[in-house]
Amino acid sequence: MKRMLFAVIFIPLFCTVAAAEWQADFNENYISQGIDQAVKVALQEGVDPDSMFRQAPGLAGLNSQDLVRALYCAGVKGQDISDAAADNEISESIVTAGYKMSLAECRDAVARSLGYTPVAEGFAGSKRTRARKRGKTFASPSTFQ
Repeated sequence: MKRMLFAVIFIPLFCTVAAAEWQADFNENYISQGIDQAVKVALQEGVDPDSMFRQAPGLAGLNSQDLVRALYCAGVKGQDISDAAADNEISESIVTAGYKMSLAECRDAVARSLGYTPVAEGFAGSKRTRARKRGKTFASPSTFQ
């Protein structure tokens, strides 16, 4: 019975200390080395993007767009970033802007993580349909000429 009581009391206490430790390290690394290094260290410690999004609002001078950029540059998969952003009520436009920033700064790392990429062109983008007679392309399947 004592062992069970010990487990019930102390296991959550140890988990809380471990969670507080990564958050303190994340804050310290962000202040001293910047968000890119803080994200890399946190990922090496096994912290998921969702936890980082929850921690970010408490950091002075850090906006969600910079965190998205740092996550992409660190090689986190786009779907994981998008899911974590949605879970933390961060708009898709912020994710897209962070994605564009990451392309400008660290294109190679982003290319390795592409499994999901936010649509960067908006609703106006169109896909080409198959070529018809005389090399023309039509948006409608109609053959009326």
